[in-house]
Amino acid sequence: MSPTAARDDEMETCCAANATTPPGRSVAHHETFSDNEMNSDTSEKTRADVGRNAFDADDGRKCLRVLRSSLWTNYPFITHCVLVAAGQGCHQSFVVFLPARGRELGAGPKAAALLPTLLGVCDMAGRFTFGFVFDLRAVRRCGRCHVYAAVAASFGVAVALTAAAGSYASLATCTCVSAVFTAAAHSQKATVVTEMVEPSQMAHAVGLVIFSLGFGSMYGPVIGG
Repeated sequence: MSPTAARDDEMETCCAANATTPPGRSVAHHETFSDNEMNSDTSEKTRADVGRNAFDADDGRKCLRVLRSSLWTNYPFITHCVLVAAGQGCHQSFVVFLPARGRELGAGPKAAALLPTLLGVCDMAGRFTFGFVFDLRAVRRCGRCHVYAAVAASFGVAVALTAAAGSYASLATCTCVSAVFTAAAHSQKATVVTEMVEPSQMAHAVGLVIFSLGFGSMYGPVIGG
């Protein structure tokens, strides 16, 4: 038999086999494949639901850990949070009404608007300067907390002098001084926390400090106004 005839016989045999294959077999194969796809999708959704529930449960445990944390009995840290809230409240109480106070002392619109600009410039200068000061070896050796307490006390005195200013020149001067100490207090409020809490508590501690800052921003204008 020639090679061409052999190939023709093979093709005829394959066609005959395909013709005799029951049609239900192909349908059953597709149905089985579809069932496998559905089972796979269901398994993936089940795993996603389990992962989501585990994530939610973990969030709940984290909230409980915050409430049960020893931070609430860490009195130096709690004092620091109170100091941050008080300082921010004092800062907001005079910043919000600073241009109006300048107008009361006889300043014109432009001069009154210059006061917040002076505040912003001195604030940036203070943050830049005290960023280096708090990183000095001598400051780290004696403790940043003590230096921060001195800075916060100086800020309180500067705010009191700003409120007592009787002229535009004295108001502008006290505004610049208080802005420098405000910048130091704001820029280092999270830095000093490292000396009060354990490293594993840093995330919760910084969050509580920022919460205290927001609380000060809330009540400051109410009291100042």
